[in-house]
Amino acid sequence: MTESYPEGARVVVVVRGELDYDAIAPLTYTLRNALHRSVRGVDVDLRAVRFWDCSALNVLLRLRQEALTDGRTVAIRSPSPIVKRVLALTGTSPLFAHSRGEAETHQEM
Repeated sequence: MTESYPEGARVVVVVRGELDYDAIAPLTYTLRNALHRSVRGVDVDLRAVRFWDCSALNVLLRLRQEALTDGRTVAIRSPSPIVKRVLALTGTSPLFAHSRGEAETHQEM
């Protein structure tokens, strides 16, 4: 389950539940839509994610690449423990951090 809302020049997407292969299509659609609606990028709030596999990580990596091509960013807000673990194991956490100017308005990872 997801919801999104604008926050300044960014769009925040709040994701809840389990993110596995079956959830990829709707997640991809929601995130790409948010990216296209944003000016500076997307913040993905993952605090309520209970399960997260590599297919969900790949969605974020592809979205990040698309965002960078357009001069925008993708950041993860408040990752749940399982999200932190996957990011740590894959070494991808730094790829989803805010730039210094944007970080002051968001929670640290």
